[in-house]
Amino acid sequence: MQRKGNLIRRKSQGEKVVSVGIDMGGNLWATDVRFWDEGRESYFGYKDDQKGFKEEKLYGKVRELLAQGYKVHAYYEAGRYGFTPARLLTALGAEVTVLPVNKLEIIVCGKRVKTDKVDAKFLAGLHPEDDLPRVYIPTVEEEARRGAVRELGRLQQELGRLNAQMLAILEKSELPPPSGHQSAFAWKQLLVRWHQCGYLRKLPDLDWLRMRNHLEELELFEKHLAAWKATLSKYEERFRREAEARKEHLVLDLLQQYTGIADNIARHYDWEIGPFGRFRNGRSFAAFFGLAPVHWASGKMNRDQGISKAGRTSLRKMAIEMAWLWYRWQPECALVKKWAPKLKEKGRQRKTAITALARQLLVALWRYVVYGEEIPGAVMNQPLLINS
Repeated sequence: MQRKGNLIRRKSQGEKVVSVGIDMGGNLWATDVRFWDEGRESYFGYKDDQKGFKEEKLYGKVRELLAQGYKVHAYYEAGRYGFTPARLLTALGAEVTVLPVNKLEIIVCGKRVKTDKVDAKFLAGLHPEDDLPRVYIPTVEEEARRGAVRELGRLQQELGRLNAQMLAILEKSELPPPSGHQSAFAWKQLLVRWHQCGYLRKLPDLDWLRMRNHLEELELFEKHLAAWKATLSKYEERFRREAEARKEHLVLDLLQQYTGIADNIARHYDWEIGPFGRFRNGRSFAAFFGLAPVHWASGKMNRDQGISKAGRTSLRKMAIEMAWLWYRWQPECALVKKWAPKLKEKGRQRKTAITALARQLLVALWRYVVYGEEIPGAVMNQPLLINS
């Protein structure tokens, strides 16, 4: 997609259409307004100052445009401010498009000029008739659920980080490190044994103090992780009761009916993705994970570039993990039998096969959740009755 350097008049069925491009920085919301029917544009640099906050200034400008009879289309990239601006602008009456980060091309020659103003002008150069990649705008509750599962991942990542740092301290010493990551209780037992045997004398005092700091942090994060898991379980029960009142089932309950899909993966897919029904079909659902193939054709050249890798990396990694678990626990499934020969091989064929299995499994799970179509040959734990 090319950033339009000049003002092109584009008629839209007699409506007065404006595009509002917003580049949301920390201290500056660079905003460019393009009046398509009038062939002009205006730039505004909104900052927090004595005249108000940048958010209030932007929303005030949109209200002004709407009051003047313009049909406002707002564009901004997903980022630190989340989807609150999109929901508020929609409530005012604007049409909002949230774009995926770094997915738009600006065609230039030589070095690229990069400023907030240039980015805002580029976004304002987008038009409602353009075919644009769009990010789903979740509700406040859906966005909070996303944050909840990401918080769980953050706590688990912190535990891994602390374990890695403690192992690194021991690996450069004369002491033999444990075979892998340990709980805080296991670390304490190990250090007590070493203290009784006099082994800790081999560890420099400063390294020992670092170990103590890491151990205290490890205990704290384990406490937070246990409390957060309990909080998520509590909310799951609440959401389950609300779904039962609507005579529905939670997506996480539906996914866990199949052997090989644990609660962590099921919850992540339910809370992170939101309503499965918002996808047109199973293929678009798999494409959301970045597992859709990308084709390249130019002249006589015709080849496959592999998967798109669009979307969140964590979701794509979890899809591959789920495919391996499915391969292990669902040997009689038709999908597993299809790819089993290549999965037993080594090298690139194996990697390609597990990616293909993950993509087809996502399509099958989408059809199960949305239409109630069971996966051929797959074993279910305790099948739920899908409400029509």
